[in-house]
Amino acid sequence: MPNQSCPHGQVRPAGGASESAASGPALASFATATPAVPPAAPPRPTAASSLVCTAEPDDDGERADVVLGRRLPGLSRRIARELALAGRLTVDGQRAPPSHRVRAGERLELAAPAAPAPRVDAPDLLAVTDAFVYVVKPAGLHTHRLRPGDPPALADRVALAFPECAAAGLDPREGGAVHRLDRGTSGVVAFARTRDAFFAARDAFAAARVGKRYMAVTTCPMGHVWPPAPAPWIASLGPALVEVDAPLGPGSGRDRMAVRSTGQPARTRVEPHGPPGPRRLWSLELLTGRRHQARVHLAWLGLPIVGDALYGGEPADRLYLHALRLDLSAAIASESPITAPLPPEFTAALG
Repeated sequence: MPNQSCPHGQVRPAGGASESAASGPALASFATATPAVPPAAPPRPTAASSLVCTAEPDDDGERADVVLGRRLPGLSRRIARELALAGRLTVDGQRAPPSHRVRAGERLELAAPAAPAPRVDAPDLLAVTDAFVYVVKPAGLHTHRLRPGDPPALADRVALAFPECAAAGLDPREGGAVHRLDRGTSGVVAFARTRDAFFAARDAFAAARVGKRYMAVTTCPMGHVWPPAPAPWIASLGPALVEVDAPLGPGSGRDRMAVRSTGQPARTRVEPHGPPGPRRLWSLELLTGRRHQARVHLAWLGLPIVGDALYGGEPADRLYLHALRLDLSAAIASESPITAPLPPEFTAALG
């Protein structure tokens, strides 16, 4: 199991970590970030190590394996339970089962065996500032674990390289993430390094003051014409730039959203970023942050995203939606827009 840390806890590791560089070119027509030098994921330990965590007030009454899965980035509840069943868990120095009901202030220590769980990959860093860590989320990876027993997610990768991020947010599982991307969406995600930065960013998102630029590949119907004719909830802002101001609410089915007059306000600016064809690349500016906003607005325009089966998209190897650029300067004035390179498969998908 990799060496790990958690808020108000410590790790007695068997070895240290190294550093390596990661960077990549940005889409030429957008500003690019200066790449940072990312710490690599810690090496596999060659001897046993102890994972230590102190229970907090909101852990009171929870099972010990649940608390360990919540407080130790990269450790799942399942692994914590298995180690505890093997007699490797102590609470305040006394051996305890995984079902032990935790009390605030108790010291939970898990003796990790020499044979570790699969290592958590290092994050693909874009930039690091005093306030935030900016990384690339690959398509198919969750931003953070939704349940303690879930596999490691992007937040776990960040917390291993930047332990302070796990303490910056309200839930250590989130690793200080100030926003989320859908699992199928790739692109830039920001993680706060301090509690002040976390709340400043969350407030900016809630006030719709964060700059968010996406790219998408969609299918276009036969005879497709852009821009569309003026209509309710559609406004022309230029020769090819359109603003969709269509409110969003729950759709048919638990996971779907839909354009509804009774929904919450949702605004997206849409502009083509390539020539017409059966598939086309689009630039999207999200002025609000509703669930599935880009996906629903494009589908409502008759332009479903390639790979988006939920909203009528053509089958593909991935969801062709990418969070290209994030600007948190409204939260902290010293921040600059950060760009995640457009994945090469987007160009290939256009044929």
